[in-house]
Amino acid sequence: MRNAIRDLAGASGAARLDGPMHVLADLGGPLPAGIALAAAALFATVRRRSAYPIAIAAGGVLVVTIAVIAGKDLIGRPGPSEAPVPADGWGFFPSGHTATSTVCYGIAALLLGRVGSARAGRRWALGAVVLCALIGFALLWCDYHWLADVLASWALCGIVLWAAARVADAGGLRARPPAAPPSPSPRGTPPSSAR
Repeated sequence: MRNAIRDLAGASGAARLDGPMHVLADLGGPLPAGIALAAAALFATVRRRSAYPIAIAAGGVLVVTIAVIAGKDLIGRPGPSEAPVPADGWGFFPSGHTATSTVCYGIAALLLGRVGSARAGRRWALGAVVLCALIGFALLWCDYHWLADVLASWALCGIVLWAAARVADAGGLRARPPAAPPSPSPRGTPPSSAR
C-alpha cells in the first residue's frame, strides 16, 4: 500500500498535493493536536463541572507517549530514507505523529461527544476518524513513515481510546440521550394552528 501511495505521489500532476499533504502531516504534531485536546478537555471540564475530562486526556497522552518513546528506542528502525538511526536518536516505529494525532483528536472527540448528545458524539467520532486517516495517509505520501509505523500507532491508540471510553463511562461521563419528542396535545384540544 505504501508503494502505491508513493507511486501516486510521484505521478505527474500530483505535485500540487504536496503542500496540503505536508499540512495534514503537520496536524499530527504535538502542538496542533495538543491544543485541540486541551481545548476539548477544558470545555468538557467546564460543562461537566468536573476535572475528570482533564484526567482522562492527560492519562491517555501519558500512556501513548511512554509507549511510543519506548517502542522507538527499543526497536530503533530506520525510516523510509533507510538512513541509520543515530546512537542517541529514536527510530521511526511506531509513528509518533500518528499516535499523537490519534490519541489527541480521538480523546477530544470522546470528551466533546460526552458533553453533548449521542448524535453529536457520533459526528465528533467520525470527524476524528477521518482526520486521523488523512494524517496517516499524508505521512505515507510525504515518505515520513513506513505503513507498519502508522498501523502500529493506530493499533496502540485504539486500545488507549477504548480504555479512555471505559474510564469515562465509569466516571459518569456518558453522552446525553436524545431529547424526547414533544408530547402530543391532549384529545379534544385543537392544535394551536387550528385555533
